[in-house]
Amino acid sequence: MEEYLANNIKAGKNPLWSQITEDLEYSKEVNFIKYESLLIMGMGGSGISGDVLKLVSNTVSKKSIIVRKAYSIPRYLLDTNPFCLFISYSGNTEETISGLDDAVKNNLDWAVISSGGELIKKAKKHRKAYIKVPSGFQPRNAFGYLVQAVCRIIDINEGTDFVRKIREATSKDLTSDVLEVGGSLVEEIQNKTCVIYGGTPMTQLVANRWKTQINENAKSRAFVGDIPEVHHNEILSWESDPDFNLENYHLIFLRDEKDEHKQVSKRFLFTKELTKDKVCSSMVPYVGDNTLEGLMYLVLLGDLTSIFLAEEMGIDTLNIDTIEELKKLLKG
Repeated sequence: MEEYLANNIKAGKNPLWSQITEDLEYSKEVNFIKYESLLIMGMGGSGISGDVLKLVSNTVSKKSIIVRKAYSIPRYLLDTNPFCLFISYSGNTEETISGLDDAVKNNLDWAVISSGGELIKKAKKHRKAYIKVPSGFQPRNAFGYLVQAVCRIIDINEGTDFVRKIREATSKDLTSDVLEVGGSLVEEIQNKTCVIYGGTPMTQLVANRWKTQINENAKSRAFVGDIPEVHHNEILSWESDPDFNLENYHLIFLRDEKDEHKQVSKRFLFTKELTKDKVCSSMVPYVGDNTLEGLMYLVLLGDLTSIFLAEEMGIDTLNIDTIEELKKLLKG
């Protein structure tokens, strides 16, 4: 198991808690961040923190927040003059740097979250706000740091206290529950392709996190879908097909029964019933008293499950050679 997770688990702590409570480095400009519309750009394990910012902010604000995972800022967004937040753990993600260059060229105001690299250099050069997180992790393993950083930006702009709330949400020791649930789930999904469904903005976000963690840590295929959307198309793909071995698949339903529309709750149950003779499935509810606690619980559960899966398969979770080779090819 990856060291930062193992050390916290041995100490009886939520592995995300230490990152969310550790003090970060802020430039003085951070205290003056204000926006009416916000454009967030970031990729992969860094970009998901932008999704968290949007999810959390939407509970207290009606301001426009757009998360974009691409190289450029399109004209229709430039015309709205958004405040831009660029998130790259390494500080060297080419798509994010390209987006920042667009912001500079079009005289937009902006800030960055990073551990260093070109993003921090550019922020200092242009005297823009930055939050610097500790280095030494792969981006997906710095989730706690990045979430703390985006919550700080919400607090400054909205006068909220989400940093405190997110710390409270990870202060409970859920390790034994997560280890038990994750261990059982690994037995069910080993050597299978996972298809993960969410039914609220929170569980849809987490479903994508589970997918990418299984992809990166266990080097395994995984796919996501949203209920009710899959009931208008993908549900038909689970029909019997002699050339399609459904035994190689496993459905995972991430539940948020506190916020699910009542029809969505029914749809989860009906999906399980309609597919029970075709593909195995698991219902995974969250543990917690609110959306933030549910988010952090399900993220931790997915992270550990993907690592357990990798260990069972004898796979090095930290190996990202193919991604690094792709970066070299792109640089020519």
